[in-house]
Amino acid sequence: MDQAAINLLWSLQLWQALRGAGVAHGVICPGSRSGPLAVAATLTPGLTRHTAIDERSAAFLALGLVRGTGAPVAVLTTSGSAVAHLLPACSEADLGGLPLVLLTADRPLHLKHCGANQTAPQEDFLLACVRRMAQLPLPGTTAFPGELVQEALAAAHGPHRHGGVQAPGPIHLNQAFAEPLHTSKAQLQAVQRQWLAQQADGIPCPVPVIAQPLVACSPPPLAWDQSGIIVAGPYRGHDLTAYRQQVRQLVGRTGWPVLADPCSGLRGLGDLPVVSGYDLLLTAPRRLPTPNQILRLGPCSPSRRLSAWLEKAPGLQAQVCEQDQRLWDPLRRIHWRSGRGLAALVAQLGPGQPSAAAMALQREWRGQQQRLGQWLDHQLQASPVTEPWLAWAVSRWLDQQPPTTVLLANSSPVRDWESFAHLRSPHPVTCFRGVSGIDGTLSLAAGLAMASGSAQRTVLVSGDLALLHDSNGWLWRRQLQACGANLLVILIANGGGGIFEQLPIRNGEFSMEELFTMPQSVDQAALAAAHGVPGQTLHHPHQLVEALEHGSRQARRHGMALLHCPTHARRDHQQRQRLRAAWLAHDAAPLETGDYSLHHGDESAPISHPFPS
Repeated sequence: MDQAAINLLWSLQLWQALRGAGVAHGVICPGSRSGPLAVAATLTPGLTRHTAIDERSAAFLALGLVRGTGAPVAVLTTSGSAVAHLLPACSEADLGGLPLVLLTADRPLHLKHCGANQTAPQEDFLLACVRRMAQLPLPGTTAFPGELVQEALAAAHGPHRHGGVQAPGPIHLNQAFAEPLHTSKAQLQAVQRQWLAQQADGIPCPVPVIAQPLVACSPPPLAWDQSGIIVAGPYRGHDLTAYRQQVRQLVGRTGWPVLADPCSGLRGLGDLPVVSGYDLLLTAPRRLPTPNQILRLGPCSPSRRLSAWLEKAPGLQAQVCEQDQRLWDPLRRIHWRSGRGLAALVAQLGPGQPSAAAMALQREWRGQQQRLGQWLDHQLQASPVTEPWLAWAVSRWLDQQPPTTVLLANSSPVRDWESFAHLRSPHPVTCFRGVSGIDGTLSLAAGLAMASGSAQRTVLVSGDLALLHDSNGWLWRRQLQACGANLLVILIANGGGGIFEQLPIRNGEFSMEELFTMPQSVDQAALAAAHGVPGQTLHHPHQLVEALEHGSRQARRHGMALLHCPTHARRDHQQRQRLRAAWLAHDAAPLETGDYSLHHGDESAPISHPFPS
């Protein structure tokens, strides 16, 4: 039995314990890390499920259910900032004496405090209000802790001494999961059969215990006179101009190419050997030269292919962060690190010239980057409106614009920008990937716009659920208008959580829409218009430039404007898959030969648009 099946079996036992304590309602919020618990909820008899995209709203819905039924209700969230949104309702449950069960998924302990994506000290978030916080062990490392869960559930019912008052109240069960998280259809059916059979016989279903690997590292120095590669993650310093100059000095001395994250602040700089297409290039990593030393600047990129390549790369890896002493190494591959910033490292470089081997490696990576850029232009210039095409086309438009602040929302937008957007001129591109939440996206963009003022425009690229999640952010329009700032929102309306199409979650045994994508029948243009925000809908790819220019003028006049871009999540994901497969098949062939067209089937068909222009 592999880890995914163990996670599911463990989750079934946890829901069974909740049902035994009187939990008849479960409010489920979307997320990948919480997937095993979400799927197990659909397999738990007698559990009524409710779904919500907003964790704060979900927790308050649960409080109403507790008040109305008199029984405890469970709320399920994924890891990271999602847990923090439970605090308002948790506080109300504390003072109201309501047995609210807060069930949160988490990353394993070894990924805490090392910069792993979507990881936070969430076990501490609710301590001020809960009757009990139970940190449950990783499935597969021990037997299911039935007594621990029962003790926590008993504390929810009270009487329990808390602040001098004996009363029922909320509890927090924090459940870490190791990957892989999601089972195949056949495996799901097998676990379900085993579970149901043993329940019918009254036999407990033990969770297998698996061995845990050990991690070790050593700290040798870098050799500047040999070949190497710089991997630049999202920039988190305070002086981008100085940072860019320091990277120029480093490259001038070493000759090392720079694999630059879209939020690194380095893409589009013509005087640097920037490689922006690494996510596609590393589809075939064996065809690319890998040196024996890699310098990583800042935290990791969201690219799974880059992370896999770094994890397997031989030799030395060093890391420099900008005034940040925390460990940002979920891969456990760093041999030496500094939190003093790149300036301190550059000051110690000393004189010298790039080696012949370093320049040869740079030419190889830059040649591959050039071929990929031309290939993508050929592939996407005739594409319909899709998420990959929007990343490519918007970046092409920005190449003709003055400096523009760009905020990429989490989930699909930041990943598509990493893969398919290749800026040829520098723009400040940023994202908020501390814990990778979709909460507060519109308000974050409004803050960036206010900081930029009237001197520079701001563009937000967001999915529909992220925008809806922070719909109150439209209320900033008047203040943006008052200070002369402007924000153009490019909305990718793909019918729900399109990011889940990129994960191995879709399974015929449960409703993908109910548990994960959660499409919402909200007219986003009408919602924006209710706040005085003008909008338009993109009906055809050829209209994009005109729509962007018109939207920019509207944003300057009204403070905010919306460009509504309907797409289809499954078709978007199919295009991503076909692009990767086509590049893998043809990257050794000359660009001018072969048929690279991917526009077949229904992908070239007209797109239906649910909202009027």
